[in-house]
Parts: sequence; structure tokens; C-alpha cells
Amino acid sequence: MVTHIYHGVFGVKNMKSSLQIQDISVPSGTKAQGFLNVVGTSVKLPIVIVNGANDGQTLLVTAGIHGGEYPSIEAAIRFGRELDPTVVNGAVIVMSPVSLNAFHARQAFLVPEDGKNLNRVFPGKALGTVAERMAYTIMNAVAPHISAWVDLHGGDIPEALIPLVGCATSDDAQLWEQSLAMAEAFGIPYLMPLNSIMGTTVSAATALGIPALLAEAGQLGILDEPNTELLLNGCRSLAQHLAILAGEAQSTTLHIFNGWPWVRSAHSGCWYPTIKVGDIVKAGDLVGVVKDYFGDVLGEYTAPADGLVLLVCAALSVNVNDPLVGIGS
Repeated sequence: MVTHIYHGVFGVKNMKSSLQIQDISVPSGTKAQGFLNVVGTSVKLPIVIVNGANDGQTLLVTAGIHGGEYPSIEAAIRFGRELDPTVVNGAVIVMSPVSLNAFHARQAFLVPEDGKNLNRVFPGKALGTVAERMAYTIMNAVAPHISAWVDLHGGDIPEALIPLVGCATSDDAQLWEQSLAMAEAFGIPYLMPLNSIMGTTVSAATALGIPALLAEAGQLGILDEPNTELLLNGCRSLAQHLAILAGEAQSTTLHIFNGWPWVRSAHSGCWYPTIKVGDIVKAGDLVGVVKDYFGDVLGEYTAPADGLVLLVCAALSVNVNDPLVGIGS
């Protein structure tokens, strides 16, 4: 297990002073909650700031970047609520659910105001669309204070998913090592390099030299206790790994995939998968068919590579370019 503790591109902050984000000022040894303003919009971002009594790292936990990923949202809420600033070394910042309007709209993937996937527009734009301004607010108001970031996700409303973690690889060997160490401490064994997906929280953090981790558990728009606990325990262990909380972090042996080939729909219609998450497939295996509204087959879909089925669209309705199957290869 990698044991190096990261001190961050911004260094270990002096916890003797207040931690201030926008108009929220949190003295050492205290805790506050409120909302950040996204300039030029009516959007507000929930935030909990736990400014520990002792010096240390600052961990950012985000969840609800996508509004229908409920175990991740609940895990972050519980983590922020249970933290006692008198025993925290450094600080923890929790933002959940980030996409508050998507959460209340029960909308998968997209920010309602502009129809954009928030986790594809980081680091955002000061004068961009609502999603771009949300990303910009996090990167400019919050990220300068942090030394590590974990972004909690899961299978959204139409997705079945196996728990997994992801990191963005980096030419900086030490930064990659630090992100892998965070993944080991989190406790989910399947790790996916995320460099092929642009505009994510993880890629934006990595570009700043901040070790970052995506952690996914839960599926199908269901709030279930096992996946909530899996993510909550991962946050606790990660805080222990960073010495923010006392105790010994768990250590997980990682299975690192080389890639994540996707099967995407070339049709709009009705989707009938022939596989399920956890199945092992070979390249060329049938993974499902799309039919029209009269039951006639529009297209058969096959696995693009050998590997483990990590994600399956569980919705009957699909649109052109929708992800149908994700395979860890």
C-alpha cells in the first residue's frame, strides 16, 4: 500500500485561523453549513464546512453532481453531519447534493437549466451556462482551499452498476501514486482510469495537482443502505488515510482496468439487454437488442472487448447515443 500523505498544491493550511468560503466564515474548532451563490444565477450550492481544531489536510467531498444518484448523496450528507470539529485534523468540506435543482427535478445526468452534464464541463466558465458557472464556482471558491477531493457518484436513475472507483492518470508520478493510495483506502477494488472522459471533477482536480478520486456505488435511482454505507465508510477511511480523522484506514487491493469501452445506441426505441452487471463477456458477444415500438429489431449490439460488465442501461426507453453497456477491459 502507498503510504505517502499528500500535502497538496496549496500546502497544509493554518487551522488556527478561520476558513472562509464566500460569505461563510468558520473559526478553528467549529462547523458551519449554508449555501454558496453561483454568480449570475439563482442557483445555490449546499455546503458544510468542518474546520478542525488541529492542523492538517483539507478534504473536499462532493456528491449529487448528478441529481439521481441517491446513495452517494445520502452518504455525503451523513458524513458531513457526523463530523465533530474538535477531533478533526485539518478540515472537511462537504457539498451534497451539488445539483440541487436536478435532485428536485428527479432528473438523471443533466442540469435542468441548460441540459448539460455538470461532470463534463469542469473547470467551468465564469460567464458560461448554469452548469458551467456551477463548476466554475466550485473550482474558484472551494478548490483553492483543498488538498484532496473525492467525488461520490453511482448508477443514475436508468443505470445498473457495480461499485467502482476512478482516477485520472498523470505524468506526475507522485500525483498518480497519491490518487492510487486514496483509492486503496476507500475500499472499492475496481479502479478505472478516467482520462478518456473530459470535463470531470477528477480531471479538473488533477490538472491543479490535487489528488482526486471518483467513487461510484448504488443504482437505478434507489436509496439503499448497503451502498450508502459502502460510500460512507469509504469517506471515513479516506479521512483516516489523510490523517484528518484518527484511526487506521482500510487497505484494498485494486484491480486496475486498462479501459472502459462503451456500447452506445445507434437507435431510438426499446432496449432489451441480454447481459447483466457482473457478467464476463468476450468481444463479439451479444449484449442486447434495440427494437421499435412494434417489436421489430432495429439493431443487435455486441461487446467491443473482453471484460467485466460494469454498467448496464436498465431503462426500456433509449435514445440515439445513449450508453447501453460499459465494460471494464
